[in-house]
Amino acid sequence: MIHHGDWFCGKAVGLLVLQLSGLVLNAYVTHLHAEYNRQKDIYLAHRVAQAWELAHFIHHTSKKADMVLLCGDLNLHPKDLGYRLLKEWTGLHDAYLETRDFKGSEEGCTMVPGNCYVNQKELERFPCGIRIDYVLYKAVSGLYISCKTLKTTTGQDPHSGSPLSDHEALMATLCVRHSPPQHNPSSTQGPAESSPLISVLRETLTELNLAVAQACWWATFAGYGIGLGLLLLAVLCVLAAGGGFREAAILLWSPSVGLTLGAGAVYIFHMQEAKGLCKARAELQHVLGRTREAQDLGPESQPALFLGHQEGDRAEDQ
Repeated sequence: MIHHGDWFCGKAVGLLVLQLSGLVLNAYVTHLHAEYNRQKDIYLAHRVAQAWELAHFIHHTSKKADMVLLCGDLNLHPKDLGYRLLKEWTGLHDAYLETRDFKGSEEGCTMVPGNCYVNQKELERFPCGIRIDYVLYKAVSGLYISCKTLKTTTGQDPHSGSPLSDHEALMATLCVRHSPPQHNPSSTQGPAESSPLISVLRETLTELNLAVAQACWWATFAGYGIGLGLLLLAVLCVLAAGGGFREAAILLWSPSVGLTLGAGAVYIFHMQEAKGLCKARAELQHVLGRTREAQDLGPESQPALFLGHQEGDRAEDQ
């Protein structure tokens, strides 16, 4: 983990509020935790938790916006849990799936084998590349947004011809209309539409439970290491004071201190990890509790509690 700096430096999301022809556009840019190894993905829960926090941030900061735009390297494949969670909770649309005219890499891939900066071993299972960069959008005030064109492009150094990034850039042309067409699926939302969201939330909760348990196990293991290190230090102090094994005690002193400090660092790291994951889990448990309340009250309440939560909060603010 030490050579993977994402978890230490953390991730942030940039928000830009634009006034365009009397409309308010909230534009978000972010970069989620890298995957590193898809077969043994030890950061899956971290990206899921980040996707959950990102979805909440968008929800709470876009209540007065007419349009929402999310762009960035999400490090999520189109079928990954974090991607589905983000889309289901926020209602964002994927420009690649919605566009009428796409030009660029096959299957919309933004990390392709032809890029010299890409680790080819990471793409052995994906000969065409992977799609982990996105342009997501939606209208939150009765407007209708459509993606007219989308293309992937990458700049090249004029002298060497090498690409400027290991990712392909995305360029989208969005069309905003004041009157949504009658066939717009987002204009009507029924109770049955909440079931995919509930399923994703439960899947997310399961993943976070596993991650919290693993983090607690490592913290407990490190705690035993701290205890062992302190015990060795105490024994060495007694031996050094007795004088019989003074030289041996001095030789073993540094390894014992290193064991104690190393175990302490591992303990603190995993306790902080578990604390952050527990916060996300607590929010999910609260939301799923509201799910059960909605089911008890009847199907009519489910859209208001879930898929209609954005419009309800917006009305309260106004």
